[in-house]
Amino acid sequence: MSILETSAQILQLMISLQRGIRVNDVISHLQMPKSTASRVVNQLVQYGYLEKDEAQGNFMPGALLLGAAHIARQQVPLNERVDAALRSLCERTGCTGYISLLDNREILVLRVIHGRHPLPVVTWPGSRSPAWGTSTGRALLARFSDDELDEFFASPHVATQLNGAHQSADGVRRLIQQARQEGYATAINESVADTASVSCAVGDPATHEAVAFCLSLPQSLAHPEEIARLAGLLRDAARLIACKTGDTRVTETP
Repeated sequence: MSILETSAQILQLMISLQRGIRVNDVISHLQMPKSTASRVVNQLVQYGYLEKDEAQGNFMPGALLLGAAHIARQQVPLNERVDAALRSLCERTGCTGYISLLDNREILVLRVIHGRHPLPVVTWPGSRSPAWGTSTGRALLARFSDDELDEFFASPHVATQLNGAHQSADGVRRLIQQARQEGYATAINESVADTASVSCAVGDPATHEAVAFCLSLPQSLAHPEEIARLAGLLRDAARLIACKTGDTRVTETP
């Protein structure tokens, strides 16, 4: 095995473990001889790919990797990464895709990618909806801490929206908690009649941005098996984007 392949395996191990690594990690996970592991790790440190955290005794990404990652993030904004992934999914599934963000406690549609399945209603860019009542909104709210969620639901604006709605605040909280656990959110015949959607959210820690992207389809096609299939595709796409942006909220989701 070449030094390049060995180095790539070690860096991939760090990504998989989502933490700093020790030489013993390389030995046990990659079944690498101790002398080889020590030599390659030391070379990676020498050339700036890794640096040693003396306090913890492990190795973290070095200045060279961090600098390259910073350039990559600047070159491709989060929205463009999501747009490219979602267009591929829309072509593959026939669903309509949406990219949205949270704005003033509401979900704001940024982009629409039309699919092959005709929808009863198409939500256009610039449209706003209560965040708690959409799959994209709940996917983004699932990224909130408990304190941030308390603040969200304490908002008079949100309280007014929920007054007389078919969902209670406690019911929405349960849906958000479910989205946290599963890594995606769904909405079937809710804010848009006769329509179903499955959503994931992903962020860029460097810019503090977060967007949700969803696949939307007619309710008549939203069988449990199809919802599960779409959720799997979205989660895979979100993880790939998160690996590039460093969004551990996604990469650490079971």
